[in-house]
Amino acid sequence: MSRRCLRPFPLIVLLALAVTPVTAESLIEQPPHYCQVRTTDRRITEAVELGLHDSPTFRELVNRINISDVVVYVAPDAAELAPGIDGRLTFLSATGGYRYVLVRVNTTLPAQRLASLLGHELQHAREIADSDAIVDPATLAREYAARIGYQSRRGQHDHQTFDSAAAIRAGEQVLREVLAGE
Repeated sequence: MSRRCLRPFPLIVLLALAVTPVTAESLIEQPPHYCQVRTTDRRITEAVELGLHDSPTFRELVNRINISDVVVYVAPDAAELAPGIDGRLTFLSATGGYRYVLVRVNTTLPAQRLASLLGHELQHAREIADSDAIVDPATLAREYAARIGYQSRRGQHDHQTFDSAAAIRAGEQVLREVLAGE
């Protein structure tokens, strides 16, 4: 179903999201226009389930992304991450009315820490969703440097890396919430 098909019925979509419980299974099984956070990895699915179950902050991030034009693919990829970095978001493409990002995470982390890391990275996806100006890697870097966050360090292959105080807070809040839910 195209994004245009959803526009005449935004209230229906919001109501459906409000009355339909969000679970990791629903993120994987729902059609693409309901499922903007996607993975095929079991450990990531378990961490998403933990976050959705125990963290209102995590649920709010997923719900915000689900009603946006941002599609988040989450992949286990510790080998692609720089030493000391457990997660990274990369802007892939903007096409067909959607913006696609890839989140790579270190899935060797304990489940609570992985849920927290996903909360951090999903906050970055939300920041992209909240800025129509971000349409490619160059505009992502420009928006983070000027408005959303700050340059954190040079990444692998001398790529720029950015972070935001909001993403740090989101990750910390998700961790507190999942630890309290035990």
